[in-house]
Amino acid sequence: MKTIGIIAEFNPFHNGHKYLIEKAKKITHADNVVIICSGNFVQRGTPAIFDKSIRTTAALQNGADVVLELPVIYSTASAETFAHAAVRLLDKLNCVDYLCFGCETENIKALPIITNILLTEPEDYKNMLAVYLKNGFSYPKARAKALTDYCNENNILDGYMLNQILEKANNILAIEYLKALKKFHSKIKPLAIKRVGSSYNSDNLDDKFASATGIRKALNSNQAINNFIPKNCIDIYEDTNYIELNDFSTILGYQLIKTNDFSNYYDLSEDLSNRIKNLKSNYFNIESFIEELHSKNYTYSGISRVLSHILLNITANDMAQFISNDFFDFVRVLGFKKENNILTKIKENSSLDIISKFSTYYNNSTNETRKMLDINIRADELYRMVYMNKYGKMIPTEFERQICII
Repeated sequence: MKTIGIIAEFNPFHNGHKYLIEKAKKITHADNVVIICSGNFVQRGTPAIFDKSIRTTAALQNGADVVLELPVIYSTASAETFAHAAVRLLDKLNCVDYLCFGCETENIKALPIITNILLTEPEDYKNMLAVYLKNGFSYPKARAKALTDYCNENNILDGYMLNQILEKANNILAIEYLKALKKFHSKIKPLAIKRVGSSYNSDNLDDKFASATGIRKALNSNQAINNFIPKNCIDIYEDTNYIELNDFSTILGYQLIKTNDFSNYYDLSEDLSNRIKNLKSNYFNIESFIEELHSKNYTYSGISRVLSHILLNITANDMAQFISNDFFDFVRVLGFKKENNILTKIKENSSLDIISKFSTYYNNSTNETRKMLDINIRADELYRMVYMNKYGKMIPTEFERQICII
């Protein structure tokens, strides 16, 4: 019996996600699909458009057998930390055979070559990287330029092709997944699957495989999305209200008002801390503030992530402490298929505590575990409060949330 692991956000679940699950099962002949899914906040530093239970239900109805939550401290992190945490979680389940992921390049064989350079960090590459960082480039851009220069000088990969790979978000995540598998000496085998349809950030709605970005923008402008999602998701989404980044503007504004030094937050440099401090008097909503902070040194997504860490009170010290303790010692079940036995297999083999009844586990937790759970609870309570304030509808607290079972 083979098991696939997939790391996802499903923000929202769409035809491309269904295709990935079906293609991965066909290639591997796997019986089970385990999803590691971001909760109510995602890697771009934004709230998920739909609550995590809604996205879990959509996944279970379209090929997933169990959905496990990636804690918010990692789900809002940089690509490297996000990937390493999710891979470590899969590895600790001790029953996953394949990590399947989408990428946007035809040159799939180039990904392990890039991964090896980033892991071994040859001296010439490190020197090139240091020069670009010193010249004010953001880390992602500096790394891409250093990689291109190093590969050109050593005739390893074509520079144009390398740039094309490093410009795409899914390719970057794919490289980080490969790095993590090697770092942890994991027995899990990687399987890269070429993405079909629109690219990650595309607004194009002419193809049935539209991007999640395009679908979110369509929802925001009241356009129909039925052609881009599985039929069994139509009723789920139509009956659900969605959340936007600017819905959290007042909460973040209060955090900015009461704070003068932002450098203790995770992934936030002293320079950007000072920039936020100097410009916060111009703040009136999150999206406009991101545009004001945006420069060649700071990407839109990077700034959005930093602001999410301020919003959710995720500090550099907390992150360092959790990573040094091997990321986490628990995993929360968001949903599963009752006719499938993969959850039983996970409980029998995993080195993690498997949370099914949240209140019981929380009340018995201590130290690092309690701290990480508290960060997650705060994030979910903010999401819940914003949703209820916007729509006047009650949704369950984390202690009341039911596991999705189909």
